[in-house]
Amino acid sequence: MGIIGEKLDIDFIISTGDNFYDDGLTGVDDPAFYESFTKIYTAPSLQKQWYCVLGNHDYRGDVEAQLSPVLREMDSKWLCLRSFIVDTEIADFFFVDTTPFVDKYFTEKDHNYDWSGVTPRQSYLLNLLKDLDKSLKESTAKWKIVVGHHTIKSAGHHGNTQELNSQLLPILLENDVDLYINGHDHCLEHISSSESPLQFLTSGGGSKAWKGDVDWWDPKEMKFYFDGQGFMSVEITQTQMGVIGEELNIDFVISTGDNFYEDGLTGVDDPAFYESFTNIYTAPSLQKQWYSVLGNHDYRGDAEAQLNPILTEKDSRWLCLRSFIVNAEIVEFFFVDTSPFVNDYFINPAGHNYDWKALESSNAKWKIVVGHHAILSAGHHGITEELLNQLVPILEKHNVDAYINGHHCMEHISTSHSKIQFLTSGGGSKAWRGDIRNWNPEELKLYYDGQGFMSGQMTDTKAVFVFYDIFGNVLHQWSISKVSHSAA
Repeated sequence: MGIIGEKLDIDFIISTGDNFYDDGLTGVDDPAFYESFTKIYTAPSLQKQWYCVLGNHDYRGDVEAQLSPVLREMDSKWLCLRSFIVDTEIADFFFVDTTPFVDKYFTEKDHNYDWSGVTPRQSYLLNLLKDLDKSLKESTAKWKIVVGHHTIKSAGHHGNTQELNSQLLPILLENDVDLYINGHDHCLEHISSSESPLQFLTSGGGSKAWKGDVDWWDPKEMKFYFDGQGFMSVEITQTQMGVIGEELNIDFVISTGDNFYEDGLTGVDDPAFYESFTNIYTAPSLQKQWYSVLGNHDYRGDAEAQLNPILTEKDSRWLCLRSFIVNAEIVEFFFVDTSPFVNDYFINPAGHNYDWKALESSNAKWKIVVGHHAILSAGHHGITEELLNQLVPILEKHNVDAYINGHHCMEHISTSHSKIQFLTSGGGSKAWRGDIRNWNPEELKLYYDGQGFMSGQMTDTKAVFVFYDIFGNVLHQWSISKVSHSAA
């Protein structure tokens, strides 16, 4: 840990509970505090703040001893509380006392538990959940991470904690929590749910590992399982978009819709505009013009609010119109309002007129059309038949080079019967669905179910598109030459 801590120049350390095995501390003078903490974590890089939650084994001893400021006087690194929040500006960490949720600890006779400060139990749990829900809703951090001792989902020895699945998980899902980090199972593990973007990370490989009992999970969800000892690091940035944007010296940014999840804006004064746009994309390289189209989730709110120039007055980067053209000299971008095409969104489909004369008269070197909905996709939403039937013939007629969309996932489809490249950059949220449709592998150049973004660079002779994950790692790169008009 010390070596990795030095390499990463860590800011703090998290302990996911069971801090003192096997039966917690007997009191503030218990020598186990020195023997199992102070004298163990001696590396210079680990002399940072430690944030600790209580595990079930800690509850077998004197809980108040671990919570006592006396221990902080003995070793200033130490901080242990029942439930608390650590605000790191770009990420909020919500530490949750999970042991009192587990019914069996209140009935088993083999061990004694220190429930002082917890009883009456139901009141304690109700207040904990209420406070957590309120704090999550008030958080404006880019990342929301919840830390507890017990598993929610696990293929390890202890398995799922049903009480947390029924009481805690719904609150995490409702408030768009990104990660749940736990200990308890003596393993290292990553489970991704097909039902939400919430990731379940187990870092409990501190002792009593190598149990050898694993309840094998759906391989689409089980990203990693290691039965031995180890630890985990987390490195968080505001957005790797900013890093890549600086490297490429970008000219502008395109949003492919669903700008404000889940139900658009309620009006021009909706705080979501600041919380989900202005306060998120703060990197210097992203202080460029943003061109945004509307997605189906934007239409669930006040669509006119997003189109209103008042928002541009609040943040000069913002520009959202229904359908419009951006002329960048060697390339023209044609932004299309795709939601009205989709019959499912209407009881009686409404007609919209589009001026396709702009495509016909364009003499730009490159023609790129941007919309929210996919035309071709192997992802969750699949093919949008209305666009395939109504929009594609127009794009092909006017030699459009690429169609860029959002809606879901990161994806590149190239077909043998069309020169149009279909590029999906929709990995902003609700990723890791785990559902991919069968597709010809010769056409499906990239499919990535996680979060990420895409860049495009164009010259007179070449266009290059690069797909990145949220850490800035290149997933896929594709280029096209105007001379051959074929993928390189």
